Amino acid sequence: MPVPDTVLSALPADPTPDRGPFHRGGPLAAFVAISGVLATLGAALIIHREGASTWPVAGVVALAVVTAWAGWCVLERWIHRAGLPRSHSVLAGCLGFELPFTCRDVAATVFFDPDSLQAGSRTRLLCFVENHAARQRVAHFRIGPHRELGLLETHTVALRLAPGQAAVYSLPLAIAPGLRDGEHDLPVCLRVKKPSGTGARLAGSRRHIFDVRRARFAAPFTVSRGEPGAPLPDLAREAGEARFLTLASVSEPGPRLEELETLLASRPPHA
Repeated sequence: MPVPDTVLSALPADPTPDRGPFHRGGPLAAFVAISGVLATLGAALIIHREGASTWPVAGVVALAVVTAWAGWCVLERWIHRAGLPRSHSVLAGCLGFELPFTCRDVAATVFFDPDSLQAGSRTRLLCFVENHAARQRVAHFRIGPHRELGLLETHTVALRLAPGQAAVYSLPLAIAPGLRDGEHDLPVCLRVKKPSGTGARLAGSRRHIFDVRRARFAAPFTVSRGEPGAPLPDLAREAGEARFLTLASVSEPGPRLEELETLLASRPPHA
């Protein structure tokens, strides 16, 4: 997957720093720690009774190291259990989006606005993202290619998300005059990196949903009254500039949905 050179930060900037434990320290780590303690004690007792040899001792040492690491993850989470901010849960709560999964703790959804339009008109792809972790994430979107939307090559963008930050990336696009009538879709792939560790999941974020390493979307749109045979203009140049806006910061008491309202009110011309 192509990686952009520049990582974008949403405006206005979110000053929230990374907080809490570096590792997750969740139920799996607790299970490994408890199981490791019991297994280490059992293996050590057997070696003591049956006599030591090089390989069994090395195995016990390795098991003890893994157990200690899992125990530290659990302890680190317990130390930082208080003082973490609460997620505003903008995507699932305020906006009511259906979120069947997160991608490395980042909730996301993509769609066109408008998604029903005429050939030759303009639209935009909206990529909503929200970080449910107490440490930053970088969301890498791979969009297209789609010649009839002016994306002759894959459009890649990297979006930095502060802990708990919700934001929207708006990519203006234009429908080719010659695009046939009917239903179409734009392929979008999302991968998320964790530059400062996994961290704890914030309270208030949606629980009990799948967390995947890569998410794929097919953003649908419908075209009517096309004009087959019309020339293909330079759609990428005509569409305008992309925007990346903050919708919520856990450093503030509530979301800033006026940013979204302003964005939605400024629909592309001839949409």
